[in-house]
Amino acid sequence: MPMTAATSSTPNVLAPTASLGHLREPVRGGVAYPALAALPGVDQVRAFLVGAAPAPPVARLTGRRIIDASFGSASYALPASDWMLGPQGVVHPGVLAVLAHIAMFTAVVSVLPARVPCTTAELSMTFLGEPPPAGGELTARGRVVHVDSEMGLAEVHVRDSRDRLVAHGTSRCSVLRPIDESTELAPPGQSPAADSESGGPDPYLRTPPAVGSGRPQEPRAGLELLRAQLRGELPRPPIDQLTGMRLVAAERGRAAFTLPASPWLRNEWGTVYGGILMLLAKSAAAAAVQSTAVHGTGLSARDVKANFLRPVPADGRELHATGTVLHRDKHQAIATAEILHGDDRVAVLTGTTALSPPPSARPTRRTRRGFGAALRPQLWTPSATA
Repeated sequence: MPMTAATSSTPNVLAPTASLGHLREPVRGGVAYPALAALPGVDQVRAFLVGAAPAPPVARLTGRRIIDASFGSASYALPASDWMLGPQGVVHPGVLAVLAHIAMFTAVVSVLPARVPCTTAELSMTFLGEPPPAGGELTARGRVVHVDSEMGLAEVHVRDSRDRLVAHGTSRCSVLRPIDESTELAPPGQSPAADSESGGPDPYLRTPPAVGSGRPQEPRAGLELLRAQLRGELPRPPIDQLTGMRLVAAERGRAAFTLPASPWLRNEWGTVYGGILMLLAKSAAAAAVQSTAVHGTGLSARDVKANFLRPVPADGRELHATGTVLHRDKHQAIATAEILHGDDRVAVLTGTTALSPPPSARPTRRTRRGFGAALRPQLWTPSATA
């Protein structure tokens, strides 16, 4: 059954031009590949580290940057500004995947010979403890676990500004056939000139939208909050406004998002960055779970796994992500999401969300009649995440 957006006489006051102005500006950054593949993998990585290769548009959009690299490992950082916040007022779990993905991919690239490309086939993340709040930087250190002629396996540790481990992930990359020697590749020979773009700072450096008055404080059930956003009564989360994601439909157990495949989302190869696809799919799956929650239910992302099925060209067409709840009980919900680009399915995701009941439904200490013995209370530790 196709999903339809909630209808209302209230107009959607969040016009695209109001929140997506930076995405309509000329794209900043550059595409380094396939030319950079003329170098051995470790030299490719060093070219990014020293600035001899341009940062891709998605890095100029979000602020992710390489901070260290060697044979078999790579580290990246991302500012945990208010731009990175999801609907619960903390860093969106999908943002952790945006950072983790590039650290693992680059670690695999670093051990490959010249002219041998690779692509991410699968990415898994486990989220640990409380989600990070805004402030400081997030860092991800990726390292190679195994590489052969067909695949590369890497892992990553993501830490917040207090050096607290907030996520762990693994990634499987498909190692592709070498680029034929007859194909001429010309790697960069010197550092590019200083950026000549005009129009102010990069998007992630601009003033983010105000936070603190949105969904987490609204005394409504999850589905009502989603429908209020559809009607324009509640603002879109900052990460949605930065990337161009938009909630377009919600019903109990299902939710749908769209995202233009903007040139701003290009990675080093010129296609839409896989970390952004995981962010989109995670948003749809999380909203589907939220649509089943009564007011006061605690939602905490536990894990996600995404499979990337084909590269996505940055052609401006809409990506459509639909999330569906597959299982829900008192303690957890499992949801899936798929992303379509036109008629092509480009990624699928499955994730687990821990649930904690609203305060009114939590068990309290009781006395067992007839025995006079107090029962041990059941402890619930609610937490909020996007």
